[in-house]
Amino acid sequence: MAVLPARSLLLAAGLVLSLGSLGQALAQTRSITAESIWDKSNAIERAQQQLPANATVIDSKCTVVNVRTGNYRYICTLTYTLTPPNGSSAPAP
Repeated sequence: MAVLPARSLLLAAGLVLSLGSLGQALAQTRSITAESIWDKSNAIERAQQQLPANATVIDSKCTVVNVRTGNYRYICTLTYTLTPPNGSSAPAP
């Protein structure tokens, strides 16, 4: 059985902790999708109405789908993160 030097153990522990923080950040990223027959801005507005109060939008993507000749459906997805209610950057318990 090989014994790892203390430095290697510390490095491995640091790597595990940093990957855990990354996983927590990614787990807190969410999205909401809404659509409209009117226009892109209406689809975005509908998605924004569904956002929680403590949401911060980090990205938006919209797609236009031709459902019939001359008739379009606008589908927009907002990606957001949640800010803890107390303003802290620490993860919720």
